[in-house]
Amino acid sequence: MRIAPNHPRLRFVSLCCWAFASWWMVQLGTLSSEILTPLFAAGIILTAALLFALGVAFWVIATDRRASVLLDSKGLMFNMGSWAAFVAWENIAAVGVCEHRQSLLSLGSFNQFGLKLHRPEEFVQSYEERLPASTGLFAIALRLLQRVVQLFTPRQSTLKVDDLLRLRNSTGYDVVVPEALLGGKAAAFVELVQSYRSNPQARHGLRLNAISFGE
Repeated sequence: MRIAPNHPRLRFVSLCCWAFASWWMVQLGTLSSEILTPLFAAGIILTAALLFALGVAFWVIATDRRASVLLDSKGLMFNMGSWAAFVAWENIAAVGVCEHRQSLLSLGSFNQFGLKLHRPEEFVQSYEERLPASTGLFAIALRLLQRVVQLFTPRQSTLKVDDLLRLRNSTGYDVVVPEALLGGKAAAFVELVQSYRSNPQARHGLRLNAISFGE
């Protein structure tokens, strides 16, 4: 079973980020010189740049047709645009809805899907950072930027077991995924995962059909 992200919501968040970025740049030209100190101007430009970058990130993920969560008889394969990892059914200790926002990519999501693991080190071992498999100018620019960064920095995973433990201390879960990346409400995804987690026989009937949850 393949759970596709909520592409329209991701695009909407992207457009909102770009709209706010444009608004900030317009304000830069309307403020008087008495108010617009160099430090204030720098803050406006950085805020607009951050919003524009967030818009790019959401747009690229929204056009990544490979982004999804795959449920099969072995477990859950997360392919979240910027990262991928596998969680076996036997490694799931608990699932639930998390309201804590630990990432800017949680914008546009009211809640997140929370996952507590028996063995966090297995998740870290399977974890891989990646770029969205998208097309277009934004995707090409991101791949070129990644190649430039790799020339000057060693390639290594930034995720460690300690990172998951810190997240558990603050949220109660080792892994949290914004519901916009799950195609609908986090509570509906929790019920789906829980149904297969509690019924091993039902997992054998999972197929790779793309589905999404209602809002």
